[in-house]
Amino acid sequence: MIRLTKKIFDDLAILMMGFGLLIGIVFPFFIVLLGVPGSIAFRWWFFLVCILAGIIVGAVNIVLARTIVGRRLTTMAGKMQYIGSFLAEHPQEEIIASCSPEKCLIERDSDDELGECVDSYNRLVASLYQSFRKESMVKSFSRILSGRLELDDLAASVLPSLMQHVGAEAGAIFVEDNGELIPKACHRIPDAAALAKKDLVASSFSRGRRTVVEVPEGVTIEGALVDFRPAAIVLEPIRYLEVTIGMLVLAFAKPVQSESLEVLDLLSDSLAVAMKNSLTYDQLQRLAANDSLTGLFNRRFGMARLQEEFGRAVRNNAPLGVCIFDLDHFKSINDTYGHQVGDKVLVHFARILKSALREGDVSLRYGGEEFMAVLPGASLTDAYQIAERIRRMVEDAAFQYGPQTIRLTVSGGATSWPDFDASSPEALVRRADESLYSAKQSGRNRITVL
Repeated sequence: MIRLTKKIFDDLAILMMGFGLLIGIVFPFFIVLLGVPGSIAFRWWFFLVCILAGIIVGAVNIVLARTIVGRRLTTMAGKMQYIGSFLAEHPQEEIIASCSPEKCLIERDSDDELGECVDSYNRLVASLYQSFRKESMVKSFSRILSGRLELDDLAASVLPSLMQHVGAEAGAIFVEDNGELIPKACHRIPDAAALAKKDLVASSFSRGRRTVVEVPEGVTIEGALVDFRPAAIVLEPIRYLEVTIGMLVLAFAKPVQSESLEVLDLLSDSLAVAMKNSLTYDQLQRLAANDSLTGLFNRRFGMARLQEEFGRAVRNNAPLGVCIFDLDHFKSINDTYGHQVGDKVLVHFARILKSALREGDVSLRYGGEEFMAVLPGASLTDAYQIAERIRRMVEDAAFQYGPQTIRLTVSGGATSWPDFDASSPEALVRRADESLYSAKQSGRNRITVL
């Protein structure tokens, strides 16, 4: 490539005018060959006219080139500068919102190399726009994920955003728990629990691979799946480190597009990490709340629950029962059989306690061999009856240790608000503890109400 300066149009102007000058010099000799007399063709003024004409033609050509080609290149450069300045001065979200076809793209009006350049430029801008859009989408999705630790809150918050990004009309998020898929969030799915048991969902979960089901026109699927007729269903296993921890089910009113699946690829990994973190958080919460030996709530968490229930009882003017139990002669069990057997006895009693309570009751290990039951809605009579039932269950359920049978008994104290006008949860506990002390002083293996 011939380069005379650092500007292409200046090089083009020099070359075109130089070529015009050359044509002007050669032209008189050419017309002599065509029969024009040399006396006319070789006159100095004719040479001058030919040279001027050649230069003028070259100048006109460069003006036309600058007008036709240069204008298009200037337009393209202006668009590039617009995008470049936006990249430097504005966040990507504003670029996505502001980069309309009128502002960022160039209309192709020629079928030559310049038109191909315009197409290449438009494709580059479109790819850049899509890249920014996807990156912005992933960032916004990640912000939703990072702001939630509890699994139920995470699933409920992330499902609408995920459906919007992929263009789905219905969806559900499931979490694996002991071999079963438990629904954590759903939208426009009447019976998510029934959906989790479908063979297609179970098969996709077990294989750990995405399944896309296209529903042909005129074919009706089971109404329990979604509340409209879907054109496509996507079953997406949620996998963390090659382990499937959940399932995502999405239903589309129109055939699913490849772009939607690409978006799903971008977001599913982030969802898997967030769900794994939520599962870990839930496990840590359970460890922090539960007694490591018996599995009941520990004293700190159990007392916090008592505080909540006491406040609710006062607001609603509803009764609240509290029972405290103490295993009789537990020290002698430890001394006779050892602390390992003593631990098993505590677990044995914890199972009886939990099985005897109602749904909504709270059971906790109060300390050592002492246990507490918080009974929302239980009057003083109710609390006594529940505590007495537990005492009889302990007395009847002998603890078997190898060939030996260990007979167990328990003493307890019961109270209830507002039968006992306690001013605080602590006062209610003290009253139950005083009743327990009275039961032990009276001979053990009994429930006392003061």
